[in-house]
Amino acid sequence: MIHPGSLVLFKNKPVLVTSVSEGKPVIALGESESKKVREKDLSLLHPGPLSRMPSPRIGGDFDTAYEMLLPPGKEEEEALTTWKDLSELVFGEYLPDTVLACLHRALEGGAFKVVDGSPVAAARTELAQAKKREGEREKETSERIAFAAWLRSAVKTGSASAQDRECWPRYCANLEKLALGLADTSTIAAEAGIKETKEAAHKVLIDSGLWPPFYNPWPQRAGCTSKPPRLPFPLNPRIQEERLDLRGQRSYAIDSAWSKDPDDAVAFDGERIWVHIADPSAFIAPNSEIDAEAMTRGATLYIPERIVPMLPLEAVERLGLGLAEVSYALSFGLKLDFEGSIIDTIITPSFVQVERLSYEEADERLQRGDETLKALESAAALRRTRRLSNGAVDIELPEVSLTVENDKPRFIPISTTLSSVIVREMMLLAGEGAARWAWDRGLPFVYSSQEAPQLPDTLSRFDDGPGLLSVQYRRRKGMKAGSFGPEHFAHRGLGLSFYSQVTSPLRRYQDLLAHHQIRTALSGGMDRALPADELGRRCFLAGRGAASTRQAERDSRLHWTICHLKLNPGWRGKAIVLDARDQDAWTLVPELGLESPVRTRSKLEDNTELLVTSFGLDLPGLGLGLEIVEGA
Repeated sequence: MIHPGSLVLFKNKPVLVTSVSEGKPVIALGESESKKVREKDLSLLHPGPLSRMPSPRIGGDFDTAYEMLLPPGKEEEEALTTWKDLSELVFGEYLPDTVLACLHRALEGGAFKVVDGSPVAAARTELAQAKKREGEREKETSERIAFAAWLRSAVKTGSASAQDRECWPRYCANLEKLALGLADTSTIAAEAGIKETKEAAHKVLIDSGLWPPFYNPWPQRAGCTSKPPRLPFPLNPRIQEERLDLRGQRSYAIDSAWSKDPDDAVAFDGERIWVHIADPSAFIAPNSEIDAEAMTRGATLYIPERIVPMLPLEAVERLGLGLAEVSYALSFGLKLDFEGSIIDTIITPSFVQVERLSYEEADERLQRGDETLKALESAAALRRTRRLSNGAVDIELPEVSLTVENDKPRFIPISTTLSSVIVREMMLLAGEGAARWAWDRGLPFVYSSQEAPQLPDTLSRFDDGPGLLSVQYRRRKGMKAGSFGPEHFAHRGLGLSFYSQVTSPLRRYQDLLAHHQIRTALSGGMDRALPADELGRRCFLAGRGAASTRQAERDSRLHWTICHLKLNPGWRGKAIVLDARDQDAWTLVPELGLESPVRTRSKLEDNTELLVTSFGLDLPGLGLGLEIVEGA
């Protein structure tokens, strides 16, 4: 029986028994905390009696004790002993402070360990492994201290090189994980006295030279992959089907001059408007690895320095419209009435012959009287009028394309062209036609919707001519977030009762998903179409991936804007007030496509032009400030 004053082991922790209550020992867990326990849950270390916890004795010959318990020649055996016997072997006596020293040594591991409350001399093979691990830990600690010292020096000189990375790969990776948001802590950062935050690690990696000065970590921080899918793309279509031969049409893929993934084209046959869309669903099955990868990504990643496609590279190379003499397409043939309403929709797999044009080239042909483009221009005007009469909101804020080559950002203003208006309206037309087509057939589908915007009664929804930028900003501010999924609701922002995004299946998963459903219906297999709940699940996953992509794109754009301003110290530029406030003004810098607050001493008027300069440029923290140039 264990008596009061005994030193015992409870859950591998030494405690004192203070009393016995109702036949059960009461142990002291702290200065004011006690606990009644079962005697079988305790192991006796020393009978005492003790009034307070002793300190473990220093010293003792543990090596000799180990050799006496486990003579050489029994490498795999262990030796069970008692706390009394171990204490006497190590110290020559059995006292509370000597047995406590034995317990601490056993809890540390190595030659001795605690098994079921009793001391055990570990097998020699286990001891050898423990010593090896201890040696490795000591080596790692030594290396970590050396790396931390080197890093502090490199930060001062910026002298790190590729060779240094090869010397310290493990420790560089440890710090990079923190900088990229892949880890919340870093032993290296702590060892080097660096604050354990993404921003601090980012700054150290740049200052030391381990990262290039303008390294962009934002896609990885957002959870985006930086490489295309490494999956083989099918050589042949997965479905043997009849394709309508539309190669005789004059079909145009109209896009920005720098576009590399053309996935839509427009045509007019004198009766129907045709919108031809790249046809990856002919090759990609809804439950394939490629489809699953695309769903996880959600969308193609467009950042200034590169494009990371949603689908394997071969998909764009083989299916981009106009990249080969003849292209596979899923074609939408739409017939309109005199008010611009859709009265008939044909959707069919097809072969098309497409000519690629930039917006500027298409505008030139339009001015020269190209019959196809003139007919589409008239249809676009009719469609826009119809949408606006249905409550659509028209927003025209300046756009600027930002590209990076050799770490040098380049800002290219995007002009509003006649052909860009045509393309936009034709894409919306195809989206409405597809949504109505699916609804009429009872096909579970991916609809895009948006609640009605909240605009002041005094704010118009569109302009007949060039509009003030502050008005465009307030319209945008009143828009509700859009959504997509199997439930059908109107898209009030576009003025469409039915709408689905179907025109970019090479770069948006929701478009590819809509194509899967259409193709199933076209093959007569409505019973094989994905049900609404599965569509909802896929939309959720794709939406999550697309949200990460958008975040990476926004952060990357700001990153490279800050880089541009760092490369141009003393930069000055024009800013236009979009929203005048009391303490600052929300402005747009047209040449950079940048929106930012500007500190002011007095309230400004909307649409006022300011001369501003930058300050507080901070790449790791994405910090960028604008202030008015004094005297301007």
